[in-house]
Amino acid sequence: MSDHCKGAKPELVKLKLRAQPAPEYWQNLDERDHGSRDRGEFPGGLPVGASDDGSDTTRRDFLSLMGFGAAAATVAACRAPVTKAVPIAVATDDMIPGVANHYATTCGGCASACSLLVKQRDGRPIKIEGNELSTLFGGATCATGQATVLSLYDEQRLREPLWDGKPAPWHEVDDQIATRLDDARTKQGKVVLLSTTVTSPTLLAVIERLRKAFPGFRHVTYDPVSASALRAASAQAFGGPVIPHYAFDRAKVIVGIDADFLGTWLSPVEFARQYARGRTPEQPAGLHVQFEPGMSVTGSNADQRVAVAPSQLGAVAAALLARIARKAGEAGVTAPSDPVKPEVLDQVADALWSHRGDSLVVAGVNDTATQLVVLTLNRLLGNLGKTLDVDRPSLQRQGDDAAMDALVGELERGEVHTLILHGVNPAYDYVDGKRFLAALARDKVPLSISTADRLDETAAAVTAVCPDHHFLESWGDAEPVAGMLSLTQPLIAPLFETRSVVDSLLHWIGEPATHYEVLRDHWRTQIMPRQGARDFDSFWDQALERGVLELAATPPSGAAATGGDWRGAVAAIQADSQRSAQGDRYELALFESVAMRDGKNANNPWLLEMPDPITKLSWGNVAMIAPATARQLGLADGDIVSLTTPTGASVEVPVYTQPGQHARTLSVAVGWGRRQVGKAGDHVGGNGFPLSSLVRGARRMWADVAIKPTGGHDKLAEAQWHFSQEGRPIVLETTREELARGGPDGEKQREELDDLWTERPMGERLWGMTIDLNACTGCSACVVACQAENNVPVIGKDQVHRQRIMHWIRIDRYYNGSEDEPRAVHQPMMCQHCNHAPCET
Repeated sequence: MSDHCKGAKPELVKLKLRAQPAPEYWQNLDERDHGSRDRGEFPGGLPVGASDDGSDTTRRDFLSLMGFGAAAATVAACRAPVTKAVPIAVATDDMIPGVANHYATTCGGCASACSLLVKQRDGRPIKIEGNELSTLFGGATCATGQATVLSLYDEQRLREPLWDGKPAPWHEVDDQIATRLDDARTKQGKVVLLSTTVTSPTLLAVIERLRKAFPGFRHVTYDPVSASALRAASAQAFGGPVIPHYAFDRAKVIVGIDADFLGTWLSPVEFARQYARGRTPEQPAGLHVQFEPGMSVTGSNADQRVAVAPSQLGAVAAALLARIARKAGEAGVTAPSDPVKPEVLDQVADALWSHRGDSLVVAGVNDTATQLVVLTLNRLLGNLGKTLDVDRPSLQRQGDDAAMDALVGELERGEVHTLILHGVNPAYDYVDGKRFLAALARDKVPLSISTADRLDETAAAVTAVCPDHHFLESWGDAEPVAGMLSLTQPLIAPLFETRSVVDSLLHWIGEPATHYEVLRDHWRTQIMPRQGARDFDSFWDQALERGVLELAATPPSGAAATGGDWRGAVAAIQADSQRSAQGDRYELALFESVAMRDGKNANNPWLLEMPDPITKLSWGNVAMIAPATARQLGLADGDIVSLTTPTGASVEVPVYTQPGQHARTLSVAVGWGRRQVGKAGDHVGGNGFPLSSLVRGARRMWADVAIKPTGGHDKLAEAQWHFSQEGRPIVLETTREELARGGPDGEKQREELDDLWTERPMGERLWGMTIDLNACTGCSACVVACQAENNVPVIGKDQVHRQRIMHWIRIDRYYNGSEDEPRAVHQPMMCQHCNHAPCET
């Protein structure tokens, strides 16, 4: 059941769901047009039960072949971390063979820095869950977080540091680096740290020490999928470059403009939890409208979804602002022509205005003018301090696109003596990776250092590679939202000869100390006074055991929410919209997929094989294309096309007909197409990052493209083209009123199900599972969680294509309605564990 009417008109609606007959639902266009495959037929004509290609490789050999070895983990895991780590909710610190302990830590899978509770047995971390003590994330995780435990055992990780591409002991590498850094200090050369977003207060404090040690030091933050424009707009509107902290659970009306906040945007675990809280049966029915080019996880859950070309997303925001400004008495606002039906925008504006103070407008568009318009919308609607907080901002995306571009220019001119790269891979994901690599040449940058855990596209070109620990091997902390802190503690001794980046930086500035010592000192001197505690040891032990710490909110900054020059922003959007409307062309929308995100975890087979929540494809990305456009161009699923921008950047990917896709837009997920990440992820899919561009100081994640068929074809690994329902209805929906009456006919009936076994397992407790379908967004985190919990094997693309899919939980996605404006339904399907299932015996 769903607690809101998906596909409703853009106005507040009460709970009213219809019992839908099965024929109205379809998995994809082929099934809609030709019916379901109830006779066991598979794509490519392979019948059920057919033998494979004769290979001797078993499904359980896959991880070994891909370089995920248990031997190294088993040997090293026998050593518990030397420094005591306090487990949560256990009676003793002693390790008991075969008995699991649970430790609180912080996820390092992305910049969201979710709080975790990790299950460890015999000194080895084996399962990740969310930390229920966290008021931000609760007991939830995403698919990436669940999969990070497998990345720990990836044998593609570097086993020791490298100097000029050759293994070398740590002391020799440190000596070489110290000598060159002394030369930089003597010559007053520039030393630059290029890192991804750093949420660790302790690491930031160490970076400040680096700044003091080198007068020419600078820290540049770079995120391949950036929120730089939102920070720039906040600087104009609020006086500081911050990311507001959003509260979706307080919003009765939510408008998303290409912000996949339930899938990948900013902090999806936190936002999905808020979203579910605001959509319980006890809550009044709300409204969620999503404007986006292609179907996303968030769009599939919206009450109203409107397909919009990427070039017109800013015009949507401006059109809404013009309507809200008129209602607020702001004169002289001229917006571009409506990019969608005016009645839709009128109804959305009316709903927003009638819920001033409990509405929220968010945009994932990396354009400063659009973000400034959206911030102004929230200000005029009275949402500041209610559903949008700038006094306690998010610290999860701090990348500066303009600063990154300026740094590349300095590298090209030979103005940087030392470049330290931490957590970044610009040779793969920068706008122009080839330009960055050329600027990194030894004749331009005397010393370049990477802390990458593997010899990736960028690390292969630097002077020294000093591999950082996996976060499950390391100490650390995080502050994803101002005043909301968490600790990271090691669950296992380092498997290889890696070293914390904090230890490395301290060695290079001549202040040798361990990460643990610096972490404790920082919390003693900087964190504990803010908490008001007196005894540090007790404060530390409690914080380490709980894993999270919430400090009192700081007083409001008093920054004037003037909105900046939002009229100028509307004018800029209007000019862009007029230019974009000229000509008959196709646009390419680049986006993060739930599995791959920005490509950091592209060698993780669990994520590679996880079916995408929308397309249900795995092992590669595609160009999602509207069905009518595919027919017009004569393209079928799997046909490989070349997408080329006016600058000459191109990518080759297969097409996939996606219901709900904007007719003039193709959508391609970034994070794929890695060349140097590991056996599992190398050359899987195409790299879309080079098709982005830098426009007015911000990275634009869309482009005009020419489409050219290559004549090639790829077998798509589609996970939901199987599983006959044997004549049963596929998706059942009803209203709460009908459910209370016992069904549409008003009579409560209990269906007698066939059973293979006459006896029933009896006892004090019986196993069972329920899923709140009001809260399920289809994000597929449970799919990877189940795979980790039950050691479900990975089988590879060819076997997925043959439908030998092993996941014990799958999330089926069905459509209802037209191919242009479909309504999506996510249906979790579980292995039915009854202890007497045929697979058990």
